[in-house]
Amino acid sequence: MRKRSIRVKMKNEKLLSAISMARGAGKLKIGFDAAKSAASAGAPIVLIASDISDRIRQSVERFCEGSSELVCTDLTQDEISEKFGWRFGVAAVTDHNFAKLINKAIQGRIK
Repeated sequence: MRKRSIRVKMKNEKLLSAISMARGAGKLKIGFDAAKSAASAGAPIVLIASDISDRIRQSVERFCEGSSELVCTDLTQDEISEKFGWRFGVAAVTDHNFAKLINKAIQGRIK
C-alpha cells in the first residue's frame, strides 16, 4: 500500500510541475470565472481540485459541456496552495501543448 501512495505523490508532483509550466507561460487561467471564460473561448482543458464543493463541480461540468475536457485531479486545494502560494480549485489551460503535457502527467507517462 505504501508504494501506491508514493507513486500517486510522484504523479501529483509531475502534474503540479506541468501546471506550473503552463502558469509560467501565461497559459493557465486560475479561478472559476477565469476558467469559465477560457472554456467558452476554447480552452482545451479545465482542471478541478479533488476537494471542491459539489455545487462548484456541477457548475464547472455545465460550462465545460461541448467546449473543454474536464479533468478531476487527485490534487487538493491545499496541495495546490503549497506549490503556488494561493488556493484555487478551478483552472483552465489555454494551450493545446500544455494540455497534452498535463494529460501525460495525469496518466503517469512523464518520466
